[in-house]
Amino acid sequence: MRRWILLLLCLSIQVQAGTMQVSGYVAVEATAFVSDAAYTDQFDGVQAALIGQPEFHYETADRRDQYSLIPFAHLDSQDQRRTHADLREAWWLHIADNWELLVGVNRVFWGVAESSHLVDIINQTDQVENIDGEDKLGQPMLKLAFQRDWGELELFVLPGFRERTFPGKDGRLRFPLVIDGKALYSNSQKQRHVDLAARYSHYIGDWDFGLSVFHGTGREPRFIPNAAVTRFFAVYDIIDQVSVDIQYTYNSWLWKFEGLRRSQNGENFFAGVGGFEYTLYQI
Repeated sequence: MRRWILLLLCLSIQVQAGTMQVSGYVAVEATAFVSDAAYTDQFDGVQAALIGQPEFHYETADRRDQYSLIPFAHLDSQDQRRTHADLREAWWLHIADNWELLVGVNRVFWGVAESSHLVDIINQTDQVENIDGEDKLGQPMLKLAFQRDWGELELFVLPGFRERTFPGKDGRLRFPLVIDGKALYSNSQKQRHVDLAARYSHYIGDWDFGLSVFHGTGREPRFIPNAAVTRFFAVYDIIDQVSVDIQYTYNSWLWKFEGLRRSQNGENFFAGVGGFEYTLYQI
């Protein structure tokens, strides 16, 4: 697979009236698959796409209130499911002396590892956009955060579950069986279930750490085939998760670890990932 991306527009304008920032991009993407398709109905050759993401940010003169709007759209030439639009961010943030309140749609990142984002659970993955898990769908939320000398405490109420996106029958980089567009849930509330989460983060010397808890619909589905074994159904379970992320800084080294314990579908399991980064200067 080879990919080319041409940026057609990258505009950044600042307007002094309070503080208004307007930026964004429009891009043409072309992905070429040199190998023949592995499954029936998949396309061969080139997959072209038109992508746009404008960004609007406003901050009041007293810097107590901030607003953000980031819509996103992707038009694909081959895979109908990859043609989609999303509201990445649309929120209001009020900043007080020792606390903050955010209401709206936002993207939140937890964790320190680059190879696998184990503890990053607030937002759903936009799987059709990229297979590396970096692209996220916007999540409706109410977030209350407290900043003190002893660290930062964030409390989340997450109404409205977002299902993961998957390639269609024409798409490449998919399972042998296509994921059915109708998801299944292990709870009667389905997408209406209100999830809850909390995170405490702080630093001690060269150590940065975060402790997180989550109760709600898991972002990672399991898959079951239909009776004819021609399609997969994505099944979403209610989970309870406790996680930790730690980063230690030593000179040019960053040592990282993420670990979690999750209860899901009557089972408990542990997972962890570690790694390091080394910064090379003056190259």
